[in-house]
Amino acid sequence: MSVYNYLFYKSYQLAVRSKNFDDMPVLGAIIFVVACVMFNIFTISLVLEGLGVIDISFKKEYKFPFSIVLVLIILMYYRHKDRYKNIIKKYENRERELGQGIHPVIVIIFYFIISFAVMLLAGLFNNGDWIFSQ
Repeated sequence: MSVYNYLFYKSYQLAVRSKNFDDMPVLGAIIFVVACVMFNIFTISLVLEGLGVIDISFKKEYKFPFSIVLVLIILMYYRHKDRYKNIIKKYENRERELGQGIHPVIVIIFYFIISFAVMLLAGLFNNGDWIFSQ
């Protein structure tokens, strides 16, 4: 969870800096974290389907309830006993000790690129294409 916590902190910083989420920067950070978690869920499901362990089909009528439930689960995780405040404090102290940290946009884009690339590889594995063809 520490990767997601760091991603949450950097997304929170970005929401505060961009002033798009002036009233709720925590919600803005949660939206970024949910997108990353969804990439990872789809990657795991593609790998499991490619291995023949399970057969998952994501139907269109379930995408909105799934997204809303995922946002609520992650919201409850960060709101539980004000966990988000402790995470923000922890990483702010760490950045203060080490000097200036990495810009939030760089961290978020890097994570999205890596997650998306791994998801594409999982899709290729699932379909048996490219280096996974036999």
